[in-house]
Amino acid sequence: MKQLFFLTLLLSLGISSCREVGPDINLKNNENAIEDTTYVESPVQSPEARNVLIEEFTGVRCPNCPQGHVIIANIKAANPGRINSLSLHPINSLGAPYPFSPLDFRSQDAQDLFDYLGQIGLEPAAGINRKLFAGESKILLDKSKWNAKVNDELSVAVPVNIVLESSYDSVLREVTIVTELHYTQASSEQHKLTIALTESNLVTPQLDGATIDTFYVHKDITRAFVTAKTGDLLSATIEPGRVIRKVFKKSLDAGWKPEDMYVVAYVHEFANSKQVLQSKEVELK
Repeated sequence: MKQLFFLTLLLSLGISSCREVGPDINLKNNENAIEDTTYVESPVQSPEARNVLIEEFTGVRCPNCPQGHVIIANIKAANPGRINSLSLHPINSLGAPYPFSPLDFRSQDAQDLFDYLGQIGLEPAAGINRKLFAGESKILLDKSKWNAKVNDELSVAVPVNIVLESSYDSVLREVTIVTELHYTQASSEQHKLTIALTESNLVTPQLDGATIDTFYVHKDITRAFVTAKTGDLLSATIEPGRVIRKVFKKSLDAGWKPEDMYVVAYVHEFANSKQVLQSKEVELK
């Protein structure tokens, strides 16, 4: 009877499909993290389609930056659901708001990432999956190269699938984010997970060529990072079937509109390269 009881219990917990189940661990180094669980699943998932992350560094006083915004919008339209983008405004003269601007998009996080990825002396500049492409000396690239590099990345196989879910509590103004990373390949590299919140449909003046557009609509503005801006370390062994589940909670600032916000999650290397392996985006609400 005891053997039958324990067999029934194991089956009810789904243990028969896993080789290992780890305990829930509260992440003490991230105040937004509330759960961290890992286990190995069987069978191993098939790789999903590759998504591409575009990290665009831009500014409201940058006369050529609206051209970059159009390029990204066109890339998204040509590849629906497969392009995730962050608009980042470093703290420099090109990002300084006009005296009549209602919003200031600049942030120290954007500046730090601009330095981390390697400035190229001009804006707009963007990283395409943070990849250092053959023949390039920098990760960040001029806008003339974005389209071709995105097309190159779309066909690359992914070593990790991302399941991303978001739920919003309008009373508390708090978003709960659930991420599941399902590895399809082994890796000897250490990986990190970064999660950002973006907001679109923000209206503030933008220099466009020689003209200031006072009603310019900005998209994908990076509002905050839920993890560290350079990512939270994934400490589990990376092997086929490895699943890492993390849950976060984040309060929204009073001025942010949740109906215009998105959650962007991406897994990337950080030691020998900074390359993004896969990304995913969902509506916040």
